[in-house]
Amino acid sequence: MHRPKLNAPQEPTRRDTIGLRSIVHYDPMAPRATTPVMVGRYVVARRPLAGSVHTLYIILDGTAVAGTSISYPNEDDCATAIKKTRRKQAESLAAKTIAKAKTRKPRATRVKEAA
Repeated sequence: MHRPKLNAPQEPTRRDTIGLRSIVHYDPMAPRATTPVMVGRYVVARRPLAGSVHTLYIILDGTAVAGTSISYPNEDDCATAIKKTRRKQAESLAAKTIAKAKTRKPRATRVKEAA
């Protein structure tokens, strides 16, 4: 028993998309993009991992690294990473301020003169 052939209609030619049945060969030696990208209002740096097909995405908060991801981050991932980083910075600043206040020498008490 043989299978009937599928007579699929020919794909329309479009220049802005890749066809459904097209074949693209991946060249691992080809240079990959390293420029930063904007994900919503967040800046994400890209670093290709050596010897791998993966790219490391680094979520930036100014110049500080807020988080990293192997998959392309969405806007929620970026917001969560930045909130987490800023919360940690605020907690560490509060802890430093409290520790500094505890180690400060108390003021010398003035002695009132008896008149």
